[in-house]
Amino acid sequence: MFCFFSPSCYYFGMELLTLILTPLKVSGFIKSPLSQIRLINDSAELHCEVIGSPIPEVQWWFLFDGARDDRVQINATYIAHATSTIHLVSLALNDSGTYECRASNDPDRNELKKTPKIKWIRSQANVIVIESEWQKKHKESQV
Repeated sequence: MFCFFSPSCYYFGMELLTLILTPLKVSGFIKSPLSQIRLINDSAELHCEVIGSPIPEVQWWFLFDGARDDRVQINATYIAHATSTIHLVSLALNDSGTYECRASNDPDRNELKKTPKIKWIRSQANVIVIESEWQKKHKESQV
């Protein structure tokens, strides 16, 4: 059986053809990460969700030195839309800064030699890490 430019092509193993013919729809945020204030040694979690066709790729960027790799975990799912959560544990003062969720569904998004057809969209949140009065007093009493 021959299948040509029909939605039923999907069922005959022609997923690639269907994807090629599907126009790119610009990504958009469903949920943007929210800024947070946390205490030293606490944890923070930033979450973003993005829609688009095809489903966009999500990346997290630190707009400063960033939290250390051993204290950062990123989870992502790509089913009906893209969701991604970054978990920061054992926060330190130098983890304070701007964290950015970026998304793109451009097939050439990671090609360094090609100009992207669609720009990355971005949503930012600040994580501010502070020291509590108890932590300050406890640290002073140990000196």
